[in-house]
Amino acid sequence: MPIKTWELDPNFRNEIMNEPGGEHLASCFQCSTCTLGCPITEIVPSYNPRKIIQMSLLGMREEVLSNPDLWICLICQTCTARCPQDVVVSDVLGAIRRIAEKEEEAGKLKIESPRPLFDKAFLHQLEKYGRLYDIGLAKEYYPKKEGSFIKGMRAMMKDYKDFGMRMFKKGKMGPKAILPEKIKRTGEVKKIFEKIGD
Repeated sequence: MPIKTWELDPNFRNEIMNEPGGEHLASCFQCSTCTLGCPITEIVPSYNPRKIIQMSLLGMREEVLSNPDLWICLICQTCTARCPQDVVVSDVLGAIRRIAEKEEEAGKLKIESPRPLFDKAFLHQLEKYGRLYDIGLAKEYYPKKEGSFIKGMRAMMKDYKDFGMRMFKKGKMGPKAILPEKIKRTGEVKKIFEKIGD
């Protein structure tokens, strides 16, 4: 990809480093250990965390924030365990994703990945019940992903038809999964979310 120097944003690296988790962006010396050890690259060959960090350091703001591979990381921490510079790559990518989400909220960017919707629904279930409530997560996520309640329920039923029995056998779809069960100290969980929101 040719670099258009006149389109580079020299402040982009500082913007990332000012986000929680992005502090060690500039510590990366581009050794490629993160990419070589990443299990995702076997499934998605285009995924290259080193390249995303390099582009961020160069100031390729628009290309980085619109890159669909930005949302692929599974946070397995293999890259972090192997990084000779102690860069927590998943945290750096998380900082970049937050900037992308802010850009979308401001109407400057359209994120194609459904991951932000899933992450928000997941955190909302934790905040509400103090634990993951699978059915609640699905009921919140699918309508937002598909754009309407009806389409969302159809997509959910299709997906659950494929793997629902396996979830049922593991106790994820039994009576306890259908009705939400709160943990005893949900107040403490809410305090954690309040503190994060500050």
